[in-house]
Amino acid sequence: MSDTPTRDQNKFIVRMPDGMRDLLRTEAERNNRSMNAEVIARLEESFESNNRAPSSIDEIAKSAARQLTNAPHIPIRDREAIWSLYETIKLEETRNIRKFMTRLSEVIADAEERSAKK
Repeated sequence: MSDTPTRDQNKFIVRMPDGMRDLLRTEAERNNRSMNAEVIARLEESFESNNRAPSSIDEIAKSAARQLTNAPHIPIRDREAIWSLYETIKLEETRNIRKFMTRLSEVIADAEERSAKK
């Protein structure tokens, strides 16, 4: 066992661009975490999301939200335009899922009917 206290193990010093530490502190407070916990959570999330492609509009929106959070210099009107587009796409996705489910139900019903006639 090492004589080094656990708190001193695996330390890694990071240089942050101007303003990022304040943004990190703000986000940590918003998420009720320490700054260290916020960094760890964000790193873990990035490793998880890098291992798979977004599979739904909600996952894509979460990714966009993270990107917007990390780019506070984007004007509010552009942020609003992005979210408006998201809402439009989400509505279209919902309609397409309903169409898919309706067609699936029809195919299943037709197959069951043909099977019952045999």
